[in-house]
Amino acid sequence: MRCTYCGNVQPVPDLAERRAALAARERAAREAEQRKREAEERAQKAVRDKEERRERRRFRRGHFITTMFALLIAPAIISVTVFDLPARLGYGSSGADRLEQVQAQLVASGCSVLVPLDSEYADGNVSQLVHVEGKCIRVLAAGGKGHHTLALKLFSTDGKEVAEARDTTDPQAKYCAKASELVRYEIVVSPASKGRLSHLVMACPAK
Repeated sequence: MRCTYCGNVQPVPDLAERRAALAARERAAREAEQRKREAEERAQKAVRDKEERRERRRFRRGHFITTMFALLIAPAIISVTVFDLPARLGYGSSGADRLEQVQAQLVASGCSVLVPLDSEYADGNVSQLVHVEGKCIRVLAAGGKGHHTLALKLFSTDGKEVAEARDTTDPQAKYCAKASELVRYEIVVSPASKGRLSHLVMACPAK
């Protein structure tokens, strides 16, 4: 404290009290800031805990649904896999024996094999290309026990349908090409049908 008249400087009488009050005010400010940070951390922790509980409930619910779905669908998957596996591996009936008999009959009547007999597993339509050199062809198809009926459709090079055989156990479709062209034939399977089937193409005289 400085005297305005003589310029003498001396400590204020309550210096210790002033310093103590200033320290107390700073300490109170630090404690208030600390309490504020702790309150914010508790609020954030509460939000995280709530989100974790919600996530655990969601996980338990999803796990329960997945488990129940697996328990319900597993027998169906196992049955389909077990009973369908031989056909996928190339075993079981495919209708090839019936086509071999028809092939023998057609060869005896003057036809020749254009595309050899082929067997395959199919759970959808089968499409094949055959090159025809101005001949009459006969496309034959047959299915095993997984295909009760099949249909045949023949398409010319420009995509136009030129012949059709409706749903039968062993469909046959005929077409006579006037020149060299690439013909596509499609074997149409019934809905939900699957298994092995066979097909071949014969070249026969026009008569």
